[in-house]
Amino acid sequence: MTTRVVSNGSKWAGEEPDTVADLLDVLKREPLDPTFERYGNFRLASALPGGRRFWGNFFRVSHVFDIDTNDPETVRAIHCAIIRNKRSDAYRAARKVAA
Repeated sequence: MTTRVVSNGSKWAGEEPDTVADLLDVLKREPLDPTFERYGNFRLASALPGGRRFWGNFFRVSHVFDIDTNDPETVRAIHCAIIRNKRSDAYRAARKVAA
């Protein structure tokens, strides 16, 4: 199984991206930017066989992420965290502002 972290977090050029665990933590605290619903709804085609690619940013803080993985546990963890985030009151409030 492969997980490729293209970007994760607000980093300067050359800095290591944050871990998937860091992304999961931010997904618990900050609403996603609803604008990304128009561009794949936080998912893109994966370059990995059987994979999923997750990408987006957050509404109140910049923590851009682009993670391509075919690891079932990682796919499940990110997918479920995005669903929970989108069901939150903070995300619903962000959607009203972003509309």
